[in-house]
Amino acid sequence: MSPFRIKGLIITIFLVALPLSAQRRSSGMEMSTKSAPARALFEQGLAKMETLHIEAGLENWRKATKADPNFALAHIFLAYFAQDPTEQVAERNKALAVRQMAAPEEQLIIDWLANSSKSQLVPAIQAMNEALERYQDDKHLAWLAGWWLLLAQDEPARAIPMFERAIKLDANFADPWNEVAYCYARTGDFEKAFEHIKRYTELLPKEANPQDSYAEISRMAGRYDDALAHYHASLKIDPSFIESQLGLGDTYALMGDEVRARAEYAIAINKGTKVQDVLWSLQSAATFVREGNLDSADAAFKQVAKEARSYNFSNLEAEAFRRMALYQKDWAASVGYLEKAETALRLSDRVPQALVDQEMAAVLRTGVDLAIQNGNMEAAATTLKRLENLANSKHDAVIQTAFHGAAGAMLLAQAKYEDAISHLEEDSRNPYSMRGLTLAYEKTGALEKAERMARRLAGFNEPLIEQAVVVLPFRASYNRPSLRAGSH
Repeated sequence: MSPFRIKGLIITIFLVALPLSAQRRSSGMEMSTKSAPARALFEQGLAKMETLHIEAGLENWRKATKADPNFALAHIFLAYFAQDPTEQVAERNKALAVRQMAAPEEQLIIDWLANSSKSQLVPAIQAMNEALERYQDDKHLAWLAGWWLLLAQDEPARAIPMFERAIKLDANFADPWNEVAYCYARTGDFEKAFEHIKRYTELLPKEANPQDSYAEISRMAGRYDDALAHYHASLKIDPSFIESQLGLGDTYALMGDEVRARAEYAIAINKGTKVQDVLWSLQSAATFVREGNLDSADAAFKQVAKEARSYNFSNLEAEAFRRMALYQKDWAASVGYLEKAETALRLSDRVPQALVDQEMAAVLRTGVDLAIQNGNMEAAATTLKRLENLANSKHDAVIQTAFHGAAGAMLLAQAKYEDAISHLEEDSRNPYSMRGLTLAYEKTGALEKAERMARRLAGFNEPLIEQAVVVLPFRASYNRPSLRAGSH
């Protein structure tokens, strides 16, 4: 089955009809535990998670599983929401071990999230759809589906109906307003994004996260001063809300104040968990790339890779090496770092297979882009074939998107512009693909589309390594009036 057919399969499954039931279930999500303290702790954790006090929510769920080790729903929620990949695997296995003791709705959630973790997407999607169809009045189930589509599958457009379904069930359910605002922002509809985030702040005026979310969406829209103001407002409400401290670092990094960005990152890293330390250190290391200080970038990324390995976070170790490959001046050095990334993934045994597969797809995608950039079409073709084989064996939307981006890049290099567009449009939020689409549209005479895509790329404000290596050079060229007049 080709990746095109797999992508179509996922679309068909996601868009099944899900009408609201006439009868509302008063009990909400089923929870099979005889322990009143475990139930209370789970519900407290859910409330914390809904206001993005993630570590507090996780700690409540950990306590719930200690109060009742057979509490399957708490185990599977830990497996899904935990940021530590080794904890994800351990809690998934605990959930599966006590699955038969759970109620029917819980069993479907376990089947869905456990299969997703193991990179078995077809049974995962089937279980998700069955749960959504059978329990149509469960707002938390719709909310969970939205989270999964947005975070695990990187499908913001398909997450929107799930979050809006949760809102329709309970208009005062705050977090779906937040999450759907991010979905709209990531699909480029900032008018709706700000409309929904404003409602979120109204529902939770005394919470830090609404201000944090308002800040992040402002930053995505290029409103840096507004972003800084909202991050500071968040920290004023709750000085311990370190995600806003991270947000200050991200914003200064995008503004070009890399020294200030590293200082803000350091404060956040000092207060974070092990996995946050690694993730946020990756962000900090990228500031050296924006400065053009590649020796310091190398040293910083190598330190992150070493730290990730010490924690058994093989996917993050691989990500550190992948990011290093992107900015190397020497092609052989890039190849060496991509090989290090693959080695880390092959030796992985304590990270969910889904994360390993997604990271491998990212590494292969980067390999294709860099091989083309260096004129090695044979290496690009070989790597693309490996990525195609991975995409054919997995039904993961993230992997499919990586394949489309790489296939589009290859076709673009071969001057097959129409065919390239059909692939690159499936990956239209990746800076490499956005740059490719701009060129492909120009070559086919679609100048209005080329200009729109160029504006989107020049205005790309997410603190990714691709922003540093693709967007900044493109922005410098795009903002030259003579070049723009000549191109468009």
